[in-house]
Amino acid sequence: MWRADADRVWDHLAGDRRPRRLVVLCAVALVSVASVAFLLGLNVRLYDFVGWLVVVPGIAVAGGILGAGLVPTIGSLWLVGARGYVFPPLVGYVTGEWAGAGRYTHPRMLGFAYGSARAELRGGVETSLDTGLVLAVVVGVLSYAVGVAARKLAARVESSP
Repeated sequence: MWRADADRVWDHLAGDRRPRRLVVLCAVALVSVASVAFLLGLNVRLYDFVGWLVVVPGIAVAGGILGAGLVPTIGSLWLVGARGYVFPPLVGYVTGEWAGAGRYTHPRMLGFAYGSARAELRGGVETSLDTGLVLAVVVGVLSYAVGVAARKLAARVESSP
């Protein structure tokens, strides 16, 4: 009895191999495309209000539907969030093109800015570790649960006469 419960918990934490790889690969591809677009000077709208409400929970719901596991799903969400907070200041720091209110700052609600590119980068890393990880866990667990519920509901509807 205990072994079956442990296997069930492990399945929800780690997920199946193929869906796990698919969710992580999709998150890495999304981050890569957004990063290349940013480097080309395009306006990456992933971190606007709609992006946070559609794309990020969509990754977790897809993870739940596919059975990818909570840990890879939450890790994928955190990767997408950390990219938004760390990559633009890192590019500004490396290129030296940083400006207080330019495109090399990370997203923020209050509109404040740091005094240097290094401070902006540090602030982005701190924010992604402090707030971003907690947010990835909360949004990831809730959205993953929605995906699992959708998968179970679809299986129930499919099996009923």
